[in-house]
Amino acid sequence: MDSGFAALWGAGIGVVGTLAATWLSGWSAVRGQHGHWRREGRKEAYSAFIAAVTAFREAADSLLSLMDDKHTRDDVAQTLAQLQARSPAVVAASPAVVVEGPENVATLARSMTKAIGKAMADLEFYATATRRFGRPAQFEADRARERLVAVDEDLNKFAEEARISLDSRKI
Repeated sequence: MDSGFAALWGAGIGVVGTLAATWLSGWSAVRGQHGHWRREGRKEAYSAFIAAVTAFREAADSLLSLMDDKHTRDDVAQTLAQLQARSPAVVAASPAVVVEGPENVATLARSMTKAIGKAMADLEFYATATRRFGRPAQFEADRARERLVAVDEDLNKFAEEARISLDSRKI
């Protein structure tokens, strides 16, 4: 092989190596940016969902604490209205979590949304019975508290799985 051909062959290998390195570097950067973008989307969806559930829980606690004290029927109606205003935010935040995934986090979000619906029904029944009879009904209060404990447990599981999902390299 003559020296001109060897130089040409060496230059060709250098060009191919440079192009391959450039392509690999670009592919790696795009993949990293996509992963970052997905992680940010998940973080926003999870945060919005947790904020909505927390606002619902705080309103539910306000209703239950109001029931333990002396209250007027107007107080109960007003506090119940505030609670009812919080529930749609949970339902609205849930689809983003379901879309962003992963499946275990999405399943927890769906489960929590159902649990909040059941808790809401129990709290509405409790508040209605209290307004009608003028005193808290212990059975309904206990049932509502049990539902809210289940929501709290689901929220803790959700937060833990969300953290694992965000920390994972797999997107």
